Amino acid sequence: MVKFLDALKNEDYSVYFSPTKKGDSFSKVYDDFNLIIKIFKRNKIEKEAQYKYFKYIIEHVNLGIISILKSDLFSAHSENEILFLNKAACKILHQPEHKYWHRLSNQVPWLVKEIKRIADGGRTLVDYDVDLERKQLSLEVINIQLLNEDYLIITFQDIRSEIEQKEIEAWHNVIRILAHEMLNSFTPVASLASTIKSLTENEKGEPLKDAKIDKDDINDINAAATTIKKRSDGLLTFVKDYRTISNVPVPQLKKLNIKKLLLNVKLLMQHLADDNKINLTVDNIPANAMIVADSNLIEQVLINLINNSIHALNGRENPTIKLHCIIEPDKTSIIVTDNGKGIEEEIMNQIFIPFYTTKKNGSGIGLSLSKNILKKHGGNLLVSSEVGKYTSFSLVFKNTI
Repeated sequence: MVKFLDALKNEDYSVYFSPTKKGDSFSKVYDDFNLIIKIFKRNKIEKEAQYKYFKYIIEHVNLGIISILKSDLFSAHSENEILFLNKAACKILHQPEHKYWHRLSNQVPWLVKEIKRIADGGRTLVDYDVDLERKQLSLEVINIQLLNEDYLIITFQDIRSEIEQKEIEAWHNVIRILAHEMLNSFTPVASLASTIKSLTENEKGEPLKDAKIDKDDINDINAAATTIKKRSDGLLTFVKDYRTISNVPVPQLKKLNIKKLLLNVKLLMQHLADDNKINLTVDNIPANAMIVADSNLIEQVLINLINNSIHALNGRENPTIKLHCIIEPDKTSIIVTDNGKGIEEEIMNQIFIPFYTTKKNGSGIGLSLSKNILKKHGGNLLVSSEVGKYTSFSLVFKNTI
């Protein structure tokens, strides 16, 4: 018994009790000793494997993670070890893998100051300079208690770099579309302007004086001027549309009955649906279902989505557009669903980019404007689709009633 207890106490799982040496009266006891030792050994191996598995995961996430004893945060003792410090933390802070807390705290005192400020738990944003670059950390401190000890789990992430990258991508998309639209307008304008210039000057490039212009030249000049005006008007409309997207009015919020809202939109769009032989329906909606929104802006979004659905249903069998809603504890969604051609996955992330369009004569501002309107309401516009089957746009509102 003493040998068995010593083996457990010292975690010596190599000990083995041979039942044959002591006879049958000890066989059952020795078998149980060996089984218990085997179970302890297996549990230890499994825990070590789990530890390595989770350590590997948090070592390779992009989130900086530090763990220390809470008492060590306010201590200057040189032997206070950092319990955990992952690679992302070292990379973000531009620090080596310090073993002791006092060494790390001496190198990044601004971080320690912020950690102490929210040591009881919380989240904050921290601006700091490193290598002549301005950065911003999203810092969070979590308190946990294990075996009567208080621990701190400190997590942080450089959000400025992420935000700047997203901003750059957004600007690239806008610039690409602006360049494309302007090139489409200016190329024919430049060409036609050159044509007009050549028709109104001599071989030396001097303006014609007291010259009669024949009928064909007059027709060419008129056609060129007409095209220039048309492209100029198109470019002016493009700029006005651009301004529309960036100047969504502040919503005038009030309680709206969803059923009345959708029936009103159905009435507005019914003639267009009938002209295209489309079945436009409003599902059974609870009579007391409400949202807080600007009726004019939300009607504008719904009309735009229904117009898109009508376009997507061109040539489809049994074309249907369904308006319905889903009410959940924290949010309410108004959904526009059609059984049209669907949206391909590769363009799903681009449809909300200003001026991106798959329509031949589309402006590309409808969905971008609609999403912006929902954002102004504190909600969102989401899309789900399956090519050849359906597309659903969800107007999501937070429940505030």
